[in-house]
Amino acid sequence: MLSKVIKNFSLKSILYGLPLFYFLVAVSFYLGTYDSAQIKITIVQVGGAFLIFSWLVNKLETDLFENLKKNYLVVLPIVLFLLSGIVSYFISPYKLASANELIKRIVYCFSAVIIIDCFQDKKNLERLIKFLICATYIVCIYGVVQFIDTRFFPAPPAKGFDPFIWRWAFDNRIFSTFGNPNFLGDFLVVMNPIVLALFLKKRKFYLLFLWTLICFTTVFSYSKGAWLGFGVGLIVFAFLFAGFVYNAERKKKIILISAMSIATLMIVVGGIVFQLKARPDSSSFRIFTWQSCWEMINTHPVMGTGIGTFYLTYPSYRRPQIFFIEGMHNTESDHPENEYLEVFYDEGLIGLGIFLLILFMVLSVGFKNLAYFKNKKSQDTLMYLQLGFIAALMSQIFHNCVCVSLRFVSSGVMLWMLVGCILATALSCLDKNEEDSEASFNMPVVVKRAIQVLLLVITISAINVFVGFFQADALHAEAIKYSKAKNWDKALELYSKVIEKNKSFIMAYYFKANNFSDRWQNDDPEKALEEYKEIWKLSPNYVQSKFLAGMVYSKLVAYFNNQIAILANGNNEEALQNAIKNRETCFRMAVYYYNQYKMIDPIFPAVYYNLANLYTISGNYELAEKEYLEHINFPNKLREKPYNFYVENWKKRRMHEYAETCLKLASLEYMLGKKEDSEKVFLETLKYDGTNIDALKSLSMIYRENKNKEMYAEVVKILKEVYPNDESVQKMSDKI
Repeated sequence: MLSKVIKNFSLKSILYGLPLFYFLVAVSFYLGTYDSAQIKITIVQVGGAFLIFSWLVNKLETDLFENLKKNYLVVLPIVLFLLSGIVSYFISPYKLASANELIKRIVYCFSAVIIIDCFQDKKNLERLIKFLICATYIVCIYGVVQFIDTRFFPAPPAKGFDPFIWRWAFDNRIFSTFGNPNFLGDFLVVMNPIVLALFLKKRKFYLLFLWTLICFTTVFSYSKGAWLGFGVGLIVFAFLFAGFVYNAERKKKIILISAMSIATLMIVVGGIVFQLKARPDSSSFRIFTWQSCWEMINTHPVMGTGIGTFYLTYPSYRRPQIFFIEGMHNTESDHPENEYLEVFYDEGLIGLGIFLLILFMVLSVGFKNLAYFKNKKSQDTLMYLQLGFIAALMSQIFHNCVCVSLRFVSSGVMLWMLVGCILATALSCLDKNEEDSEASFNMPVVVKRAIQVLLLVITISAINVFVGFFQADALHAEAIKYSKAKNWDKALELYSKVIEKNKSFIMAYYFKANNFSDRWQNDDPEKALEEYKEIWKLSPNYVQSKFLAGMVYSKLVAYFNNQIAILANGNNEEALQNAIKNRETCFRMAVYYYNQYKMIDPIFPAVYYNLANLYTISGNYELAEKEYLEHINFPNKLREKPYNFYVENWKKRRMHEYAETCLKLASLEYMLGKKEDSEKVFLETLKYDGTNIDALKSLSMIYRENKNKEMYAEVVKILKEVYPNDESVQKMSDKI
């Protein structure tokens, strides 16, 4: 009796829980956490653990994988890909980061296997699709809300049609419940052919209306990758529909394929070209990232570096042009915008080979299944669903060549759902032996219950950890609010709680270290440096941590300089010598960490300024000059190998920064009495910023000292024309 209850409950949990799982991943978001998509991650982790537990319990009560054993050829590649992820975890130098990715790999692979095992019945597959259709309606309707909000309502902080605080997060681009236009696009390119296939079968208005909404929402996501995937999906759909479903003469089929292909290519390619012209940096960003990823791959091409470790290694290989393109220095690229390159980097040729084998196997089985339906002359719903699944998989395969990585859960769950659905649909057509379907595995009841209890304990423990990850993300968002309010004590308390709940949350360590540095009380400098060291255990080159460590040591240099000035007038020689020794140590460490960061980000002006300032204070003016010149001249290196794949005048993107550097260099030259050199550099400043008031004032002073009446008068004239409201300028005499 108990066995029957467990068997029925576990099966119902799978058949209804899995569709709900995909529904919730698609529609859920929570703005009370640091990452609005953290709720999706938690649903995948918690929901995945529950589904795996339910399935394993059910297998213990039924056939103990007998069904899968009979179809081992389609299940084996998925199992091998899971094993590849496990092996990659063990060889990874960064276990915590790899563990996060391995958890998702486990859920993805098990979800595909569960669908293959339990969703071969048409009724179960249709239930799954109904949940996804409901989710797509919600996603698209909210997308329309965002479209209306960004076109007809004022920008934040004013209230608009979209009631949520993240409105206008991507300007006029729709991102719906996914928090990112590219993630939204990946979901839509999957649902596009599935909904279209169902409409052609059922001819229901609600499906046609939904497909129209999908088209609209995809277009206004302005995601070029999504447009590419959408176009591929339609063309593949046209070929498959004409080849396997459409019962007409050859001429009509050719006309249908040609019309859909030409229309799709004209619209999609035209849109992509238009967007590339409007936002050319998105393509160059990807090319530079792919170049860096290829270099990373070559370090461990056979076995890979470790699953989920791309973002930890990438800073050491990142092209400097990325900083010019992004316009920021405190960001990280978590993924290379190409799933195949990332699998290659993570798991080497072996892992990539298994992944490609899965895709090849699934598509082969899917095409054969369509041929089976055609030969049977069956127009069953399953045939149309299979058509939609295959076109959707092809869409996602192409989309993920250039855009959002499948490592994001909202995209990852969809790919593995398609893998499972294509194989389950194909297996549903096989003849089944009634005796086999009722087969059960004889195991001593005590052993069976012991295993089930153990599985329950493991599942509850895992869910507790995953809920802790969610709580950590919420606490992190709260801690940031206290940091902004400069309530350091409360912020630090919360960051510590975040780390307790999720030891892999690198950003919490980073913010905690920065809070110690900002508070700067008692032993805060030492605490900040300890936190930076903890960061480097998890990620050796995390964001600007090396630069900020240099900042801590710079502040300590200033502190010890003050101590030395005070002690120099006293009689405590020992304390004076200790202060001098400590200053020298901090000076060396500051220079060390600044140079470490310079290797990661060679165009960040502040690192050059801080080094120059340290050298100036220590009296080493030659090295200070060298730092300024190095910053000014670095972009010239980007015309040389290996940086010259794409060449432009990168300085144009940061003219104000190079003007500032020239200004600082010229001021240093002037201070050192090199007035001719100083004049040249001030003039160089004007090449970057033609009306820089500080450069013009400094030149007027130099020309006044040199009695250069003509140049002095010209500079003063420019100043008075450009800065008519500046009092000091208007008081300047036109003559020497």
